[in-house]
Amino acid sequence: MKKNQTLNFPKTVMGFYIRNFWRYSGVFVLLFAVFAVLDITGLYILPSFFLKRAVFVLENTPAAMALSAIIPIAVTYLVLRIAQWCASMLRWTIFDGYMRYKAYNRISEDLYDYVFRQNIEFYSNTMPGKINSQINQIGIGFYTTMGIAFGEFLAVIVSAVIVVASLSLIGWQYTVLIVIAAAFRLFWGLATVKKALRASADRANSLNNLHGRLLDAVSNFPVVKLFARAKYEQQAVKGARHKYATTARNAHFWSRFFWAPGNFAYDIIGFTVLLILCGYMFSIGQSTIADISFAIAIYISFGVLGFNLIVTIKEFTDSYGDAVGSYNNLIKPLAIVDIPNAPPLMVRKGKIEIKNLSFKYRRAPVLENINLVIQPGEKIGIVGFSGAGKTTFVNLLMRLYDPEKGGIYIDGQNIRDVTQDSLRENIAFIPQEPTMFNRTLAENIGYGKIDANMREIKRVARLANADKFINDTPKKYDSLVGDRGIKLSGGQRQRIAIARAFLKNAPILILDEATAALDSDTEATIQKSFAELSAGRTTIAIAHRLSTLRNMDRIIVIDQGRLVEQGTHMALLRKKNGIYARLWKMQSGGFIQE
Repeated sequence: MKKNQTLNFPKTVMGFYIRNFWRYSGVFVLLFAVFAVLDITGLYILPSFFLKRAVFVLENTPAAMALSAIIPIAVTYLVLRIAQWCASMLRWTIFDGYMRYKAYNRISEDLYDYVFRQNIEFYSNTMPGKINSQINQIGIGFYTTMGIAFGEFLAVIVSAVIVVASLSLIGWQYTVLIVIAAAFRLFWGLATVKKALRASADRANSLNNLHGRLLDAVSNFPVVKLFARAKYEQQAVKGARHKYATTARNAHFWSRFFWAPGNFAYDIIGFTVLLILCGYMFSIGQSTIADISFAIAIYISFGVLGFNLIVTIKEFTDSYGDAVGSYNNLIKPLAIVDIPNAPPLMVRKGKIEIKNLSFKYRRAPVLENINLVIQPGEKIGIVGFSGAGKTTFVNLLMRLYDPEKGGIYIDGQNIRDVTQDSLRENIAFIPQEPTMFNRTLAENIGYGKIDANMREIKRVARLANADKFINDTPKKYDSLVGDRGIKLSGGQRQRIAIARAFLKNAPILILDEATAALDSDTEATIQKSFAELSAGRTTIAIAHRLSTLRNMDRIIVIDQGRLVEQGTHMALLRKKNGIYARLWKMQSGGFIQE
């Protein structure tokens, strides 16, 4: 899949479906359409013609010869119905094999690729459970839309042409009646379908919100349990449950209002008029018993086909409405994109240059006019009060956000001019609050290098002082860590994250309070490993525990978004009225008092 196809998503879900039609199932959809027409016309329309022929033969054949006359008709009917049955089997084989699953999987892959390219703010404002639900609804909507459009809709059109042409041969009156009855059903549906679609979209949004709230509570189960807030969470979700119940009830009402009046007009009023018309046409000698049998049979069969179509349209409005609501919420413009044909970042030395860097978050200045040069292999510490802009500085360096002005250069390359993936591949990041996949310990460590072997994984686990607790678990490196690493302590999660960064072996290392959750003994051990890891690598460390930065080549002090001081630990302490010296004095147990 080409990158521009991923980034340039159509504005509407129908545009998205049309774009993906030929890419994923076009030829098979056309085959599906052919077999659908053969299947549906053979099932609903064909029997009426054979009924007419059988009645005509019986009317005009002596009783003694009736059986011999009817057998060829029955055999022909049997052969054609077997062919229709085969078409039906092929139709649904194609649907299941190449539309329901294959196309769904590929479309889901496209959508996941798109949302993985969103920035951090998108995920901050969207619940994970809601994203999964929306992707699922868009994928289901594709094969439902294609199946209905190239199945039922096309078959009904072909059937309608056959019905109108056939009835016109026995009397234009029959044609007028069925056209009027079917047209009323059609136009009623068109008049109400917009309301039905909007109601379905509202229901989808409310269901996604409900699922998101529920997943949020379940994902934070330890907090809910420790604070005894189960009843509170049930109460908090009541509004979302009520909203879903209201929108679902409204959607069901409009779906019924969509088909019920049309069915009443066709099945009750129209059929009554048909019976009267048949009696009249027979009485004046313009219709035979065979004609009347055909007219009644074709009206009933076409009515059943029409009713099934209405039910299918109801399913379509539900599915498509859900897809519309999900697509509109999910496919937001990408805030951060690679330039066309962006090259990969080539890190030769690891020199970082920050030039006139400024950043605003929702119009509030966070960083202002930062200028800084970090030499290859230099170890830099960043300190400051909470909210000073330290984490924002790191996020800009990893291009999780783009600056308002200024630029960041690595070995002379503007990070906005290279691919995002190559930039982040060259940075090993250890966060303050690491999260884990619900996978094995080995898999979580191995995420730093996908093709790493167990020898490499165990080596970095030892460097991160994680091998002891791993070997104490029942399945050792094959032990599952639970949702977001719930089975591990905070310090254990931190050590797994450190091991993962060791394994990545990137030329630039960023530590965001990487030892904050560790005890003093473990921290001392890991600090030695950090010294080994940072050797020859450009290192940036954020820390509130200033003692961890004493051996840094240089310490940067950020205050209210500005770079106000820089120097070694001892040089900054000599500035008696400096911010770093004041922070050092304010510490208790090695932490800044916030």
